Amino acid sequence: MGRDVTGLRGLGPGAAVARAAEQRPDGVAMTFVDYGSDGGVRSALTCRELADRSAAVAACLLRATRPGERAAILCGHDGDYVVAFLGCLRAGVIGVPLFAPEPYRPFDRLVNVIADCTPEVVLTSGRHLDAVGRLLASPALVAPPREVVAVDRLGSGGGVGLPPAPAGDAVAYLQYTSGSTRAPAGVRVRHRNVVAAVAQLGAWLPGDESSRLVSWLPFFHDMGLMFSVMLPLSRGVAVTCLAPLAFVKQPRRWLELLTAERATHTMSPNFGLDLCVDRVGPQRRAGIDLSGLRALGNGAEPVRHRTLVRFTEAFAACGFRHEAHCPGYGLAEATLVVTAHEPGRPVRVGAFDRQELCAGRVRPVGVADAGARLIVSSGRPVRQQVRIVRPGTGAATDAVGEIWVRGANVCGGYWGQPQRSAETFGGGGAGWLRTGDLGFLLDGRLYVTGRLRDLIVIDGRNHCPADIEATVEEAGPWLRRGRVVAFGSEIDDAERLVVVAEPVSRVSAADAEVIRARVRAQVSRHHDVGVHALVLLRAGGLPVTSSGKPRRRECRIRFERGEFGGG
Repeated sequence: MGRDVTGLRGLGPGAAVARAAEQRPDGVAMTFVDYGSDGGVRSALTCRELADRSAAVAACLLRATRPGERAAILCGHDGDYVVAFLGCLRAGVIGVPLFAPEPYRPFDRLVNVIADCTPEVVLTSGRHLDAVGRLLASPALVAPPREVVAVDRLGSGGGVGLPPAPAGDAVAYLQYTSGSTRAPAGVRVRHRNVVAAVAQLGAWLPGDESSRLVSWLPFFHDMGLMFSVMLPLSRGVAVTCLAPLAFVKQPRRWLELLTAERATHTMSPNFGLDLCVDRVGPQRRAGIDLSGLRALGNGAEPVRHRTLVRFTEAFAACGFRHEAHCPGYGLAEATLVVTAHEPGRPVRVGAFDRQELCAGRVRPVGVADAGARLIVSSGRPVRQQVRIVRPGTGAATDAVGEIWVRGANVCGGYWGQPQRSAETFGGGGAGWLRTGDLGFLLDGRLYVTGRLRDLIVIDGRNHCPADIEATVEEAGPWLRRGRVVAFGSEIDDAERLVVVAEPVSRVSAADAEVIRARVRAQVSRHHDVGVHALVLLRAGGLPVTSSGKPRRRECRIRFERGEFGGG
């Protein structure tokens, strides 16, 4: 662990910023790059500015509402967002990290979340006021927020006389889940969960003068909030952020920032790495230097071996080292991190018999053996307990089972959902978090195999969707990586396998039949199951979560409603 340059270990982000404002007021707390213009325009928040502006937000909130009430954060991906979030923490008002209404993003998710948590205040920026007004006029909002505040128009100051900031078991904010398998729900993240989570993530990231973070992850997502805001502010580490949409439009921007900042740590799920490989070809890699990266975190579940290999092969000439890959596993209900791979060590990849895994057994095989499934280890538990239990029994097992977690980072349940909270957070009657994910422990390391709710059962045999999706992607060059979904659907009184995918480019009817024939042959050969339907969508037609993970449950629902067409 590196030397702590600020003396801030053990503090949450709000208290750490206040301390930093005293110790190094003109020091840069965060840097933002706005790609509204082609070259990118930089702006910075100093420690004093961040402390003063967030105190002004806190004072405004306490005039408008009371501690324990909710405030929805509908800012853009910039300094206003961070100011608003820290203001909520300082006031003891429960922040709800969301996103600004944009023309390219439907209002449905925002409306549903606001209706669920009933905030009294909305925090936004002046340029989003009109869009927020249209959003709050939705007839679905029976009790819309009473006040809308543009945080960029508050100025600074006003923090004199604020009551002590809350701590301990008080709820700090609501982290709404991405909803990849179930309807979104607000996780009640307590202040003590934040402090524990920062310490756990800090075990992976040394806090010394040489550390440099670069991030494109959205602030409203659990990984983005922890890695881009909570961790660097709590540890006094330099961080440079660009907006997710700026990255998606031109992935090279992320690589350029990693180069310019001599970044040591960054994060991206599978789809971001694949996007870089697919969109930043060899001729566009000149000038990219990734030799300074010590750790590239990847918290997708499961992390795909092929994605890691492709990224390394593509950017090895740019100085990227394969051992910089740091797979991990986490979820919002555990304030993100559960297990993590040690930076600088070779990634652990196991080969296991596919059929045995489907039957819930773990049998290692050779990498080249027929029927081998390669699984990337998600590393070791980070200052918490992890156990594997047989689904429905709670009994520990050495085989494949549900992943349970217990530690100071585990949250206090879901907002307004006591029954679901008891089911998820009361595992074994002893405070275990039931993650709903399947996996196993081997040599103290976690291997994630899939989701309990996603298992496909055909003719009495279990099939893992991620396994089938990988086979479909490898069937040929026609389909976008990370944009393939496999699920089971009851058709003609029997469970059938359905695959929905986005082609790399538009395909003719004749080419579509060739793709379907090739995919069916590959899946039959590797999994001994037939593909009932392969639905090819237009680009961007596959439902995904805020972190880019396909929404399998929504795909199944939309297929069964006939919204995707035939296959």
